[in-house]
Amino acid sequence: MSLRQMRKRAGLTQQDLLRAIGMRSISHVWAWEAWDAVPRPSSARNPRLMRLDTAARMADALGVTLDDFWNGL
Repeated sequence: MSLRQMRKRAGLTQQDLLRAIGMRSISHVWAWEAWDAVPRPSSARNPRLMRLDTAARMADALGVTLDDFWNGL
């Protein structure tokens, strides 16, 4: 499951997720979600390389455990 699918399943917009994890730039969320796009944009970022504290906040915002979040990527 992609990050975009997890976000949509949680009923969140990119802006909602951004606020929930305490970040300011929507480009971070977009770049992580774009990782699964085909063809992959050059500005896409591998979500598995995000900081652990960011991943924990993201999992919490999405209503999943950190393990489920990580396994879903």
